[in-house]
Amino acid sequence: MSTRIKSIKKNAGDIWNNVFWKNPYHLWALKVTVSIAFLLVPAELLFHNSFIGTTMALGVVAMALGETDVHPRGRLKSAAIALILFILTSSLVELFLPFPAIFAVVLTIMAFSLLLVGGLSSRLQGITFGTMLILVYTMLGAGTSDVWFHQPVLYTIGALSYSVISILLLYHRPHRLLKDQLARGFQYLSEYIEVKANLFPSNPQVQKEIRNKLAQKNIELAQQIEACKNDLYSYSEESNPDSLEIVNSYYRKWFLLQEMQERAISSHEQYDLLSSQVENTELIEGFGQLMRELAKAMHLYAESLITDQPYKHPISLKWTTSALQNMLEDERGESHYLTLSLLTSNLMGLEKSLREEEQTVAQIDVTEFNTRKPERKRIRTIISPKHPRFRFAVRLTLTWLIGFGIMQLLHFEKGAWILLTSLIVFQQTYSATRMRLFHRVLGTLLGVVLGVTLAHLLPTHAGQILLLLGSIYAFYYWLKKNYVVAAIFITIFVLAAFNLLTSEGVAVMLPRIVDTLIGGILAFLVVRFVWPDWQYKQLPDLLHTAVVENKRYFESIYDGSVNEEDYLHNRRTANNADNALTSAWKGMRIEPKSTRLYQNKAFNITNLNHALLSYISAFGVHKYSIELTEKEREFCRDISSVLHFVSESLKSPDDEMEYNNYIELANRWEDSMAEMKNDAGNRRMVLIYNIAHVSREILVEAKGIKKLYEMN
Repeated sequence: MSTRIKSIKKNAGDIWNNVFWKNPYHLWALKVTVSIAFLLVPAELLFHNSFIGTTMALGVVAMALGETDVHPRGRLKSAAIALILFILTSSLVELFLPFPAIFAVVLTIMAFSLLLVGGLSSRLQGITFGTMLILVYTMLGAGTSDVWFHQPVLYTIGALSYSVISILLLYHRPHRLLKDQLARGFQYLSEYIEVKANLFPSNPQVQKEIRNKLAQKNIELAQQIEACKNDLYSYSEESNPDSLEIVNSYYRKWFLLQEMQERAISSHEQYDLLSSQVENTELIEGFGQLMRELAKAMHLYAESLITDQPYKHPISLKWTTSALQNMLEDERGESHYLTLSLLTSNLMGLEKSLREEEQTVAQIDVTEFNTRKPERKRIRTIISPKHPRFRFAVRLTLTWLIGFGIMQLLHFEKGAWILLTSLIVFQQTYSATRMRLFHRVLGTLLGVVLGVTLAHLLPTHAGQILLLLGSIYAFYYWLKKNYVVAAIFITIFVLAAFNLLTSEGVAVMLPRIVDTLIGGILAFLVVRFVWPDWQYKQLPDLLHTAVVENKRYFESIYDGSVNEEDYLHNRRTANNADNALTSAWKGMRIEPKSTRLYQNKAFNITNLNHALLSYISAFGVHKYSIELTEKEREFCRDISSVLHFVSESLKSPDDEMEYNNYIELANRWEDSMAEMKNDAGNRRMVLIYNIAHVSREILVEAKGIKKLYEMN
């Protein structure tokens, strides 16, 4: 018997680790579903009142969607603020909603204030979003109860119940969410390297598609690195001195992630040229195979972070590395040998970083980060028509005001769905709003079809409870993975909730579709015509920032005067600037046709800037291996001067004579490079050449962009 019990415990433990502990999305969905079940089922059994259970369930949903803090103490603080705002906001809605004219003023003040306050910090952004959800939920549930304070109290009880479960779980494993964030970063890095492996071998035709995928993966990776930074700063702020050493160990893993990112995105040569120059196809394929093995190893490392199991370095990775080195020796004496040897050294560095993770970042003094705090803005910096958050607040508040006016004019009983859709669809930019609108409408339509079908298959009260719990679980699991799928399941959740409340879940689906369309179209029209943030207008500023950051990153490599912390900062800001430029180009592709004149230029400059960053990263990877000669340093300073001129020219009037001087300087680089290559001491020239070549192309392209903007 005891053996059987042990076997059951072991199987349950394996399921818990493999399904939930290794997958943060499953764990998040489970927390929400258990919280709702804990409230809904007793309410149905004891009170036979679906209003109580479903209202508390919506409180859980709002609190979970607004949850941002990763430290237990920080989450406790944010939960306390959220609970106060929830009960206050819901009470104001209940008291003033019967008086439409007064409520319109109250709605405007509440929405605008919450949106501005949400721009102060990531903590407040989550709290205020949850509060705005409660505001709309209260409008939807108004009139369901004869007593005005029922909804405010029930929402708060639901939110409190989820907070208790979430905080207790976090106190049980206080570094759990920090591990999740770091593990996700290594997983994104694994995916990046997996895609990059397809460049070995490659040709110009397939490179465009692969590079677009790599650009998207690098955006995800860089954003995750920033998310890890904010979470680590949050831990530094909230941790006591005794626990800081544990936090410092995660800082080291964060540095390891950045060091490996630099190696992963670095380019030593145009890969189609390598594929055509190297006759030994097995060698080129070997590089691709090594990258795939590295990607698998990083995936294992990410899993080890989540499960607290020791990382086991794959033997197959060692074998692949050894085989590649042996094949490379056969190429000694060939013109491409130096480039391939640098590439091999870089990949071996990745392998070594995994194998010897602690030693890799041991030289960094992480105690300097113990006093760091998450970024917070001051309200006076946001209250300006030039600030993006202020504009966002004005646009969304206007959308809500118009939506409320439509509700009153057309006498929509549950017209608050218009406001809810606008809140969810409305994004910072036109392109993001347009994409979210499409996903929301598609998800809602598919959710109605699937939900009605399931409602007929599960017609009983118990069946509707199961449908509600299953759909909310699926919603939270898919929310950060695929928004269309998430929208399907939240629609089913709403249908099941209304079936429990009034047995008319199917009947409200058609009005819900109409309200979704109205709310989505309202958001689209406002973001299109009220202070539209066109991406093409941002291009010169984004290019200027990207060039400045690349130049600073480049100088911190060849100059050697910056400390390790500043070097990491320069590298990170260069990646962030490159990603902002790439995101702008992606947004331009779905902006109105009148703005697409700039799309080709944006595509060219985005590719060039990313190439420059990749070549600088390759230069940075090898910064400790070989000392630069004075000629190499002088050449690097010439490149910096060109990049400086590019950045200055984007902000000041043209100086044609100065531009011609820099073009002439860049045109002489080919001869200088050829001369320097004859000197065996200049061993870095193969890396510097690509940086120089792309810098010259950016110089030419930047002038073309400036002329285009001056003409239009």
